[in-house]
Amino acid sequence: MDVMEELRPLLLSIAYRMLGTFGDAEDVVQEAYLRLHREPEVTSPKSFLTTVTTRLAIDQLRSARRQREQYFGPWLPEPAVDEYVDLADRAALSDSLSTAFLVVLERLSPDQRAVFLLGDVFGYSYDELAGILGKTPANCRQLAVRARRRIADDRPRFDPSPRERDELLRRFVAAAEDGDLEALVAVLTPDATFIGDGGFPRPVQGALNIARLVIGSFRKFTGVDSARLKGLGPLTVEVVHVGGQPALRMLDRTDRTVAIWSFTIADSQVSTIHGVVNPDKLTHLQP
Repeated sequence: MDVMEELRPLLLSIAYRMLGTFGDAEDVVQEAYLRLHREPEVTSPKSFLTTVTTRLAIDQLRSARRQREQYFGPWLPEPAVDEYVDLADRAALSDSLSTAFLVVLERLSPDQRAVFLLGDVFGYSYDELAGILGKTPANCRQLAVRARRRIADDRPRFDPSPRERDELLRRFVAAAEDGDLEALVAVLTPDATFIGDGGFPRPVQGALNIARLVIGSFRKFTGVDSARLKGLGPLTVEVVHVGGQPALRMLDRTDRTVAIWSFTIADSQVSTIHGVVNPDKLTHLQP
């Protein structure tokens, strides 16, 4: 395999984690390759491409921040569904692709995000970070410390085993399909939150409110109230994973993805659901 193609997964992994969108990540990586071709004297393609990709992503993120401030309702990253998107690189990095993790990273400045991701996720040293960002190692260390402090309290901790997480999701789906309000409340933390991207102007708080929302949604998804879906017909609900964490994928009768719900689990209960229904954020999952 050509060395350039070997580097592409790494570059896309960095760009996606920086930006939270696949189209922008692809554009950034493509521009990095174009710049490499204009620099025939480059001795280390990996160093050059990593540096250019990171700097372009920082610039893109600064521009995107202004757009996201005007976004209708909460802004969520495009879901990196493990079964359909290969960006994990290795199992140790998969949690950094979870929706919950990327949402927490949104509170960092672009420079902080770059230093945190490259240092804490990809293992770059402060000397390497200094060269990539054009700063001193001391500056990079300060950025990393500030980034860790900003996200320390809310950084998701995925304690349950994969088997326990999947079993909890099975119970969630069974309760939702049966319309069992009490059973659904039991799998949610009392202060659980549902955050929706596309049609949800604000988060839904509390186990009971979320349970009612979920049961109402499943009535539409599974056909009880399918007439409201404007011709889509009953939807299929399947279990997938986003960044190694349990998620649900809703498909219409043409196998098009119409929603991804990503789950964060704490103390063997669902604490947060991030629901993406904005079609623009699901195009990478379509047949």
